[in-house]
Amino acid sequence: MEGKCFRGADTRNSFTDHLYNALLDVGFSTFLDDEEIEFGEPLKLELESAIKSSRASIIVLSKNYASSTWCLEELVLILEQKNNFNQTVTPIFYDVEPTDVRKQQGSFGEAMAKQKQRMEACADKRSQMAQKMELWKNALTQVVDLKGKDAKGRKETEIIKEVVTNLHRRLGLPLSNTLPLLIGMDHHIESVTSWLNDGSCHAADILTIVGIGGIGKTSLAKYVFRLQFSMFHESSFIEGINEK
Repeated sequence: MEGKCFRGADTRNSFTDHLYNALLDVGFSTFLDDEEIEFGEPLKLELESAIKSSRASIIVLSKNYASSTWCLEELVLILEQKNNFNQTVTPIFYDVEPTDVRKQQGSFGEAMAKQKQRMEACADKRSQMAQKMELWKNALTQVVDLKGKDAKGRKETEIIKEVVTNLHRRLGLPLSNTLPLLIGMDHHIESVTSWLNDGSCHAADILTIVGIGGIGKTSLAKYVFRLQFSMFHESSFIEGINEK
């Protein structure tokens, strides 16, 4: 399954919502966290599981991003997934300067200062929270080094289109979710789809489609691939192997 997690506390009902729907429209299985968490509380298991099972994450870094403990906790976990499991991560700098994120200055500096004050008020958790603060600072520095998108002064629709297109390319997935019309192939589509979805019952890992040229073998294979690719952690369609 494809999975995307993204966060922008002050863009939840605008840019982030538009991006979320754009990903759904092209067939991505997308997770959007839309709740807040109390200071010092751990991530919910559902959110942690969504991040760990995702192949890609989109991080919307907005002015109030660092004001959210949950945002910072997500960021640390997402970067761990990138470093340990090569998760694709795309940061979007939404009306913020990447330098402010890296150096924790401007709105990010103010937010981190408030986080520190709140941390110092928790006397019984001071040591634990100090460690978290260090992890948060390192994560904000690291995320700027990733290839991302600067949305400042640009149309939101343009940024969203670029992000979706680049995500397709980086994950090696088809750019369109529009399936061609195959007439009289319903039985064959059902048979191949059933084989893919119930692979544990088969002794072999390869399904061969045979027949004379021009009867639609490639079209059938391409159709089923486009129909089912999002159900697998990794997938690819290689056409014209004999010629290549």
